[in-house]
Amino acid sequence: MLPNYSIDSVQGIKNIKPGMIKGFNNLRKLTTSQYRRLTIGIIILFILVYPLHYLSRHPLDSMVNFKYVDPFNDESRQYTSIQKGENYSLVIFPQNFTINEQEVRVKFNISEDDVIEQILSQDSTIVPKEVFDEQTSLHKIKVFNSMSDSENCDDFKTETQLSISDNKIIRQDFEIMLQKLDYQLKNDQAISKLASFFQDKLDFYLKWKVYHFHFYQFAGTSVYLKNHGVHLMVSRVIHSLKGRKGDPQISLLYAQVYDNNWQELTNVDLVLPVRDIHGEKVMQKLSFPRFLPTPFYHNSEFTKERWYGPEDARMLLSVNEDGDEEPVIIYNAFHRKVHNQTVVPTNDKMVTLNFDFFRSMFITWPFRYQLAKENMDGIPNEEFAKVIYNKALELKIEGQPRKPVEKNWTPFFDTNQKNSKAIHMVYQWDGLQILKCDLDNLASEDGGITNYSSCRLDFEEPITEIQDAFGPVRGGTELIPIPSNPNVWIGFLRAHIDNCGCGKAMYRPNLVILEKQLEQFKVTHLSSYMSLEIPVPGWKDPDVQCATKDPSALIPNGISNWETQGDQDVLTMSLSVADEKNLLINIHNLNKTIKDLRNGVSRIDWTSKEFKSRQMKCVIEYSSNFCQAYGQYQLGKTGTFE
Repeated sequence: MLPNYSIDSVQGIKNIKPGMIKGFNNLRKLTTSQYRRLTIGIIILFILVYPLHYLSRHPLDSMVNFKYVDPFNDESRQYTSIQKGENYSLVIFPQNFTINEQEVRVKFNISEDDVIEQILSQDSTIVPKEVFDEQTSLHKIKVFNSMSDSENCDDFKTETQLSISDNKIIRQDFEIMLQKLDYQLKNDQAISKLASFFQDKLDFYLKWKVYHFHFYQFAGTSVYLKNHGVHLMVSRVIHSLKGRKGDPQISLLYAQVYDNNWQELTNVDLVLPVRDIHGEKVMQKLSFPRFLPTPFYHNSEFTKERWYGPEDARMLLSVNEDGDEEPVIIYNAFHRKVHNQTVVPTNDKMVTLNFDFFRSMFITWPFRYQLAKENMDGIPNEEFAKVIYNKALELKIEGQPRKPVEKNWTPFFDTNQKNSKAIHMVYQWDGLQILKCDLDNLASEDGGITNYSSCRLDFEEPITEIQDAFGPVRGGTELIPIPSNPNVWIGFLRAHIDNCGCGKAMYRPNLVILEKQLEQFKVTHLSSYMSLEIPVPGWKDPDVQCATKDPSALIPNGISNWETQGDQDVLTMSLSVADEKNLLINIHNLNKTIKDLRNGVSRIDWTSKEFKSRQMKCVIEYSSNFCQAYGQYQLGKTGTFE
């Protein structure tokens, strides 16, 4: 009912209700300071409420002119390219696969618009001719051999040069990546189980182009699939809800395909021989790019200091039971195992399981599958019972309890073996220890419910007092045999030296030569830090080098190929900088450099227990000097850096 009042030009409002009269009387009694406080309160209320009212009538995207800054727009750097397909896919069949076009279009659900391709010969070169002819520069490195027991580093130091190309940054397309992730979260059974880690944020990231604040792609490692004529690269992609690179909640493996010119093919399908969950060989069409269904333990409700998912992936080619090359991936991941069980007495006995958590080493096959993931979770879980993942095995040291953390194992295959029924791992470089992990005859701790690969100590260097267990030199790329000798492997390790003069820590590559004679292994040569003339941005702020609390990180991840033509050879290596970009560099005529290094020293008796080499100590000493000089230069205390 409307209030009963009338207005008189002289007396004002009459017949007003007593409650309202009392209110006006109270206003008259307010002091000046009270009026001031009331006025301020009304203004604050207006400031708080009006923006909400305005936003309700004016959508945010119509008001904000958001400008996206491309992180790959530095004109002084070189980048790989991306081939973005239109409304069709390129479908690549393996060599020697008999194609009846009508039949394969039906069998593999290939539309009439899609293009079918097949390489005719494996004789085609991996590295284009123009790469052999590209301009290079000479890069000085210091290499230390282990064939001397001198106390003086200069007595077994060799200064040589690598012929290197300009480095090239692998261009990332976060829109393609997030669109693929969004699709797989909705359509891929294994990936969909991870949806809670992203909290429905992908649309927001895409709309506002802020994906590069929440996703970081690095640690790229690749192999060449010669039957398809393409490079397969797998990178680590981390996601942080808070937009902090150092605080990710989950890590995934992202697989991409590149042609011989390192142009990414974004609408490509590979028809591949795979092993299904029963171990049967079948042909399958896989679309790339894609996130791999790698099994790992996860719980999105508990993310503090757990870092779920595969880390430090290293991919290399094995020889499978059919005699064909097949990629395998070595990585470490957080997982759990049953520690014990407690029986709680009730009307019906109830068993409580107690778990231990570990970060352990694993191997996975991207083209093989398993059902469920008990080997990651520690127990069967109905939620994942019918989910198909890539096949994976834990690599566990025989006769030892699991350590809380295992990482930075360096993988290689003995090419003298007919096929890859075992993989070797350098477990420790200072005081060389090499494991041999059985991939054929698997072990079990739970009566066969889950299996693992048992790794036994295959070689251990005699212990000396100058060795440093788990020293700064570790990890790095896989090892590959040199073209002329299957018993000599090369690779690029990474030394991690703390507080050496450039920020919290420094990571840089170190060239290594590992040799085998009879049943003895030896690190014959190891370099100190190499810059490879690659600019390294600051870890948090690209423009701030050697920040006190940040690492300076240039990490070698994989050897993509090593191609020889006549007396020339080109090795392509992938590296990552500041844990957010992948890049490539070509090293020319490395084979000759390796030959000269090996021929430049006299041979000794490897088995002599009296022999003590200071090789590793000298490598760390000279690497620390590199770090100190680099830090002085970046901080403006010196004018040059070599």
